[in-house]
Amino acid sequence: MHEVPAAKDIKVYLVDDDRGMVSSTSQWLSLSGIKIQAFADPTALMKIVKPGHPCVVVSDIRMPGINGMELMKLIIGRDRAIPVILITGHGDIPLAVEAIKAGAFEFMSKPFSPEDLLATVKRAQEHYVQAVEANSSDNAESNQSVEQSGSEFDSQDNQESDLAEMVDQFEKDLICSSLERNKGSVSKTMEELNIPRRTLNAKMQKHGISRAQFRA
Repeated sequence: MHEVPAAKDIKVYLVDDDRGMVSSTSQWLSLSGIKIQAFADPTALMKIVKPGHPCVVVSDIRMPGINGMELMKLIIGRDRAIPVILITGHGDIPLAVEAIKAGAFEFMSKPFSPEDLLATVKRAQEHYVQAVEANSSDNAESNQSVEQSGSEFDSQDNQESDLAEMVDQFEKDLICSSLERNKGSVSKTMEELNIPRRTLNAKMQKHGISRAQFRA
């Protein structure tokens, strides 16, 4: 049974081969009170990450050698409680779905605001604490197998619902960000996101997005 750490004491590991991004992001998070350590090489991080090691990992998804998806799977294989936040400069909804299904805590598309990253990191720290507490509780109540059996189905349903909500929110944020950059131009947003006009219009209607709100 692992000792439950305070959320603010959980270290954040940043993995990215972009030195400029690493420097600016590390500085922002550090000034915001986050304990952070940066790595340009994912293999160096894997020498540190062990089961029961309290941390949050923020990783770029497109890196030479071990990419972010592969790194996440290695980390989760060692300790499922460790939240992994994946970052990409490519707005790719199918990739986001794949990442979340594979166990990503969050999938963020560049460009994102430092405030959004900080908020996501703090949620991940809280999530780690809750995961460790839940694991300790499960171990203490392992004799209640019948009740746990029934709750497993509820948990699976909740996970599927959470996954759908995360994908929808990511999709909405992606479209809104693109429309904002393109000042409400549907044509330019189509090109940037590489999706047909009919698909984009359907998704905008689904999420209640109006291009008028993004016009300069």
